[in-house]
Amino acid sequence: MATTQKGSGGLWARGYTLVELVFALAIFAILAAIALPNWGTLLPTYNLNGAARQVESELFRIKSQAVSESVNFQLVFSPSADNYTVQRVEAPNPPENQAIKPLPEGVDVRNSVTLSFTPRGTASGGTLKLCNNKNEGFNVVVSSTGRIRTCKPSVCDGSCPT
Repeated sequence: MATTQKGSGGLWARGYTLVELVFALAIFAILAAIALPNWGTLLPTYNLNGAARQVESELFRIKSQAVSESVNFQLVFSPSADNYTVQRVEAPNPPENQAIKPLPEGVDVRNSVTLSFTPRGTASGGTLKLCNNKNEGFNVVVSSTGRIRTCKPSVCDGSCPT
């Protein structure tokens, strides 16, 4: 019958020493100290891109919903708010036909615009300008035929090439 001795490569020799663990944690702390300041500068860009994708997705959703339910739908944006309203357009527009949705933190709407879709899939047309605090912008453009696209202008309130 074989016996296992302490310290000779047996049962207890499989772990890490305290010195190795402290050394690994020190390397991790140094890498985190280098990476964290850069994360703060990247966050506004990520929020802006996320807001553009969110609005674009919402527009595609209400366009298909307008066609499937044969009702007009619209998104209403206000430059003073950090949210937008999705509305089902009917003669009496009760509150249950509206939904208020927030934009990501640090993203501003630079123009008041209402983007609406008809039951045929056509739209009122318009451009929504989204900006962050780094003066970067994203435009969400809806054509009168119902085409939805995003573009990145050179400055926040700028126009995109056609």
